[in-house]
Amino acid sequence: MDKEITLKLPRQMVGQILDGLSERSQVWRYTEKYMETGYVEEGCLIEECSSADEARNIAEYYEEIISCIEKQTDTSEK
Repeated sequence: MDKEITLKLPRQMVGQILDGLSERSQVWRYTEKYMETGYVEEGCLIEECSSADEARNIAEYYEEIISCIEKQTDTSEK
């Protein structure tokens, strides 16, 4: 695992970071769907990649980051 760093940010900034990561994850989920079906709902962005598996892995990585931040945020509230 990479070396860890500690950030101190206002709660509102952390919320904005989580929103941005969530949006990126969703784009990769749309890309996964497009790669599997050749279709995605109008207005959905898709990214360039080689397969649905690649898109899924990227989406899951974003979701892992979100989970990690949320766990740390939950811990700091207690």
